[in-house]
Amino acid sequence: MRILIMGAGSIGTVVGGFMAQAGHRVTLIGRASHMTAIRESGLRISGIWGGHHVNTLDTRTDLAGLQRGDYDLVLITVKSYDTRQAVESIAPLVDSHTLVCSYQNGLGNAEVIAEFVGWERTVGARAIYGVWLPEPGHAEVTVIANPTALGVYRPTAPAERVREIAAAMDEAGLPTIYTESIATVLWNKVAYNCALNPLSALLDVPYGALLDTEHTREIMREVVRELYAVANAMSIRLDPPTPEEYIPLFFERLIPPTAAHYASMREDFRQHRRTEIDALNGAIVRYAQRYGVPCPTNTLLTRLVHAREYSYSVRAR
Repeated sequence: MRILIMGAGSIGTVVGGFMAQAGHRVTLIGRASHMTAIRESGLRISGIWGGHHVNTLDTRTDLAGLQRGDYDLVLITVKSYDTRQAVESIAPLVDSHTLVCSYQNGLGNAEVIAEFVGWERTVGARAIYGVWLPEPGHAEVTVIANPTALGVYRPTAPAERVREIAAAMDEAGLPTIYTESIATVLWNKVAYNCALNPLSALLDVPYGALLDTEHTREIMREVVRELYAVANAMSIRLDPPTPEEYIPLFFERLIPPTAAHYASMREDFRQHRRTEIDALNGAIVRYAQRYGVPCPTNTLLTRLVHAREYSYSVRAR
């Protein structure tokens, strides 16, 4: 395949590296320091999926010189708040054969992609593994909770092609499956992220520590219950179908494998960067307001995260 990774930070770099190592033609679009390091010395991947060194990546900082139809697959791996700008920039490269995949956190990204390229070319991905960049040119895979899931949203999309892409990613060493219910698995991931990320960041603790006190356990329960109420109001099917079934699964099976992991939002705080809270708890709050569903806990967490962002943005002035 001919693959373009738009916004090759931590996860995008790893996906591109494994796919290039498997023989696919991969172009990374990312920050200059990271792209330069890869161009000069190759990409180093370390961590739980082994050590790898990849020298076959095309690295760029912009799309100059790329043509319509150059790529079979475009992976959008930017932060959610940059999705519109990223998709608008790659839209001229998309032809009738090109698929565009939201390989991102949060809700609302697929809708932005479809606005530009149509639902028939839009692919969803639920990625639930952790990567960080210790230095430019080096990506470390730290943790995985479940295989990545790929799927389509509409019957007009080429499901069989997406199934083949999932198989190719899996064969390349990126644990990946195809799902016929991508919206369901995405909302399940959002439930995981909404319950863990703001608390991990605000309290400066790893996920596992959030199980240590009934205070944080109850906050997480409330986040999940509100999310389920919003999903039900929107007629979105969740699995398991009730929060009472999800919460024990979450506490006993989903958190333990990632107990030592810190939310990426914590690193956003440390680096004084904008977070993705508006695509997580903030998105649940927006939907709740639209459908008249009470959502006090997600609202409070969203406001606290924005207050933290504001505190360091003011100091930077």
